[in-house]
Amino acid sequence: MSETTTDSDNTGGYISAATALLGAWLIVGVFVFSPMPDANFWNDIIVGGAIGTIAGYNAIQSDDRGINTGAASLVALLGLWMVIAPFVFETTGAASFWSDVLTGALVAVLAGYNAYRSRETDRRATTAEAETP
Repeated sequence: MSETTTDSDNTGGYISAATALLGAWLIVGVFVFSPMPDANFWNDIIVGGAIGTIAGYNAIQSDDRGINTGAASLVALLGLWMVIAPFVFETTGAASFWSDVLTGALVAVLAGYNAYRSRETDRRATTAEAETP
């Protein structure tokens, strides 16, 4: 079973691009909101960079090779981490707290949808190949 799948209307590529922009917002947000403690600052930089890089990779490759299901799933997990990270690090600033929670929720939903959609398309393609004589 292939790990990537093509998308005829490239919706997955647009969703990945939007997710990459949310990852970039996490990085920019640390300079806008100055989250405290320092652990939350570095968490936003590292996780935001990872989200932006992996989702950007999916956005770029979506035209040629399709969305990578594993990469989209990893980004969804990173989004879920961003939802709970402000609680773990006991973030003190309200703006930074809600920025992380809302951005993480959006990342989790968008990347989760991409992962789900790419798996469904992958299953249909595999079934169609098996039925072809």
